[in-house]
Amino acid sequence: MGVVCEGFPDVQATSPCLFASSVTVRPQKRHLCWAPNVPPERVHAQRYARHLALGLLALIASCAKAELEAADSGAQHIVRLDLSAKPGSPKPPNEILSRGRFDVGPDNRDSWQVTGADPELVIESKERWGGPWMGLGFSAHKGSVAIPVAIPAGTVNRAAVRLMCKSKVDVAVALTRDGKNVVTSAFLRYSGAGLPGVVFVDIPGVLAHSEPFDGVCVLMDRLKHDSVFLGVELLSAPLHGFLPTDPSRPDAVGMENEFRTSIALSKDVPMEAEVSATPGSVLRFGMARTEAVRRASERPRIKVRVMDAEQDPPVELAKGSFPLPRGKAARVWTEAELPLPLTTPGRVQVIFSLLSEEEGASLVALSSPRIERRWAGPKTVVLVTSDTHRADHVGGSSRNVGVETPFLDRLADKGVMFEDAYSSTNITNPSHASLMTALSPRDTHMVDNNTVLAEHAVTLAERFQQAGYFTLAALSAGHMNHRQSGLSQGFDRLWVPSGKADVDSRISIEHLDEWLEEADGLPLFVWLHVFDAHAPYVVPDELRWRYYDESKDPYAESFELPEGARVPWDAAVRDVDFVTSQYMSEVTYLDTQLEGFLSHPRFQNAVIAITGDHGESFGNHGLYFTHAGLYPETLGVPLILTWPGSPMGATITQGVSHLDLGRTLLDVSGLVDVEFPGQNLMRWLDNVERQGEARFAISSHAHSASIEEDGWFLVLSLRNSGKPARTAHQVELYRLADDPGCLVDLVDEEMERARYLRRQLMDWLAAADECGLSQATGLQDREELAQLAALGYADQGVGEDTGARAWYEEDPKSTWCQRFR
Repeated sequence: MGVVCEGFPDVQATSPCLFASSVTVRPQKRHLCWAPNVPPERVHAQRYARHLALGLLALIASCAKAELEAADSGAQHIVRLDLSAKPGSPKPPNEILSRGRFDVGPDNRDSWQVTGADPELVIESKERWGGPWMGLGFSAHKGSVAIPVAIPAGTVNRAAVRLMCKSKVDVAVALTRDGKNVVTSAFLRYSGAGLPGVVFVDIPGVLAHSEPFDGVCVLMDRLKHDSVFLGVELLSAPLHGFLPTDPSRPDAVGMENEFRTSIALSKDVPMEAEVSATPGSVLRFGMARTEAVRRASERPRIKVRVMDAEQDPPVELAKGSFPLPRGKAARVWTEAELPLPLTTPGRVQVIFSLLSEEEGASLVALSSPRIERRWAGPKTVVLVTSDTHRADHVGGSSRNVGVETPFLDRLADKGVMFEDAYSSTNITNPSHASLMTALSPRDTHMVDNNTVLAEHAVTLAERFQQAGYFTLAALSAGHMNHRQSGLSQGFDRLWVPSGKADVDSRISIEHLDEWLEEADGLPLFVWLHVFDAHAPYVVPDELRWRYYDESKDPYAESFELPEGARVPWDAAVRDVDFVTSQYMSEVTYLDTQLEGFLSHPRFQNAVIAITGDHGESFGNHGLYFTHAGLYPETLGVPLILTWPGSPMGATITQGVSHLDLGRTLLDVSGLVDVEFPGQNLMRWLDNVERQGEARFAISSHAHSASIEEDGWFLVLSLRNSGKPARTAHQVELYRLADDPGCLVDLVDEEMERARYLRRQLMDWLAAADECGLSQATGLQDREELAQLAALGYADQGVGEDTGARAWYEEDPKSTWCQRFR
C-alpha cells in the first residue's frame, strides 16, 4: 500500500530517505505457521539457519553503526509521546440511549422463538430474591431467545442481558435478519450470585451494515437448571465507549489476536505532545479501526505534523498523511513511520489529527506513538513462563525424575538455577498477574481465570516501558486474553489465541520471531508464555515413546487404573506411567522449541529468565493430571536465570518465591532505581548457608492457603472443597525432607509446630490489601456506569468490583478451630 506524501501527490513514499516529509506505512505481516507434522529437530534447524542469516546481517549493520553509536551512546532509544487533547477540543459524548427493553412476560412468550427453556414461566415475588420478576428457566445445556424487533442500521451496538443464576453462564447477543444471525458478539462469562444481574455485551461490526435488522437473539451456553433469562435491553452507546479515550490511561486494544497499548484518536479531538528528539530519529506508531468503530463507507486518514518547538512560533519540520487500510488489511494493525529531518538535538511538537468526511463520530486506535533512535547493541530481557511445568522436570536439577532438557541444562550452566522455587498459587491467570506485579493473590484478589487485573495495577512490563524498552508478548492460552485477564497491560504488542483455545509453543514463537525483526535496534522486554506441558499431553509421534517402553501396551486391561485416574483426553489409557511419560515428552519437546527461539542472535547477550506458573499433580491426594491441590508438586516450578556477567553454573537450594523475579530482572538489567516490589533473588548467592524465608500461597478459588517454612509445609482449608475433599478450617502439616509428596499428615504429632505455622498463616492472610487489584469484567468507565445508572442498572451488578474480602475467619463452632485454641 502506498502513502501519498503531502506536497508530492504523484509520489508514493516507500523509503524514509526520499524527503524530509516522506512517510512509510507497513501493514502488519500475516502469520505463517509451520506444518504440524514437521519434526521439532527440523523446525529448529530451519529457524537456526534463519537466525544465522539474521546474525550476519546484524553484524554488518553493527559495523556500519559503530561510529554513530559511539557518538550518540547517551541518547535514549525510545521516547514515548505523552499525548493530550489539543486545547479547546470538545469533550466526547457519553450518553447511552435505550433502543427498547424486552422483559419476559406471559404476553410475549409465544411471540418469541425460544430453545432450551422449560414451557412454564418462572415467577418470583419475594423481594429477598430480587422479586418481583418473571423469567424463562432452562433445562438444556444451551439455549437461545430470539425476539422480533425492527432495528435501524447503526443504532444498536450494545445489549444489557438480565439473568438470574447461581453459577457461570456464557452469554452472547446477535442482531438478526430473515432468521439468520448477521452480527454476533463474543461470548462473555457471567458469574451469578443467585439474584437478578446484568451482563453487558458489546456488539461489534454493526457499522459495517447499511441495512436494518429485524430481530435480536440472546445466545446462552453452560446453562444449568438454576439459570433464568429475565430480559434484554438494546442500547446505543457512543463510539468513544469502545476505545480508551483518556490519553493518560491507554489500554489494550485488540485486532484479531493482537493487542496493543492504545488510545482513541477522534476527528473532533486532535492529540499533541512535546518531546526531545535527536538527529536520525523516526516517529512511529500503529493504527487500526476495530469492528465497533469501523464504517464500511468511511475512508479516514491520520494527519501528522511535527513542529520545531525550539522556534517561536514553531516551524514545521515534517508532515505525513496516513490513510487507514480497507478490506482484509483493515482487520489487522498497520505500522506507520515518519522520519524527522533533525540536524541537532531539540524539542519537537507532534500533532495527530484524524480526517474523515463521514458524518457523526469517527475514531481510530493509535498505538504506542513514539520517537525512535535505533542502533546496535540494545539491551534485551526475556521472560519465559512454562505453563503447568513441575520443578522436578528439568534435566539439570538434582530433583529431576529422568526427563531430558539439554537446552535448559546448558542455559543453567551459563547462569543460576533455583531448585526450590514456588509459585504464589496453582492457577494460570492469577499466577501470572502476581508474577507481573510482584504481589501475592492475597493482595491482587485474583484467584480464578475470569477475574481481571485492574488497570491501575503497576506491572513489570509497564516499568520496562517507562525505562525506554519496547515490550512484546506472545501467549499460548486463549483465556489469558486481555478482557479476561488484564495481562496485556504495559505491552506494546501482545498476541494471544482466539477464544478459549490454546496453541503449540511454535505458533507463539513464530509471532515473536516476526516482531523481533521489526524491533531491531530497540531495547526489548519479551514475554513468551508456552502451554505445551499443560493437559492434554499430546506429543509429536517421534516423542511418544521417548520415556515409555514401546513393547508395552498402555491400553491393556491388565493395568489397574487407580480411582480418579481416568484420562479425559484418552479415556482408554490404563497405565498411569504412560500418561506421565507423555508429560515428560511434552517438556522435552518444549525444550527443543525454546532452543530454537532463544538461538536468535538478539538473545545472545540477553537477560533470560525461565520459570513456570504452577506445577501438576500425578496422583498424590487422589489428584491426577490436574493442579487443583495446594501442595509442593503444584506450587514448585523451574527457575533459571542468566544475564551478561552472571555466575556460571550456580545452584541455589534455598526456598525462593517467583514473586521476586520481577525485581530481580529489573536489577540485573541495570534498573535498580526503578520502583517495584520484591527482593533481588541474587541475595542468596552471597550467603548460601542462609535459611530460607517463609513462603505463602493461596489456591485457586481460595479453597485453601499454605505456608512453607524451615522445611515444614502447612495447609489451611479456607472453605469446604471437593478436590481434594477437605472441610473448612482443616489443617494439614508435612515434613518435606522425608515426605516431599505430602502424604503423611503430622498435625497430631506436631501440634505446637502446627499451631505456630497456622498462626503465621492467619496473620499473613489478615494483612491483605483490602481493596486488591482485581475488577469485574465488562464496562468499567465511570461515565458509562453513570449513564447506565440513569437507565436503572445502578444496583444490578454493573459497578466495579472493589475486590474487598476477608480471606479467612475462624469459626468457634468448628472442631478444627477448637483444637487450636
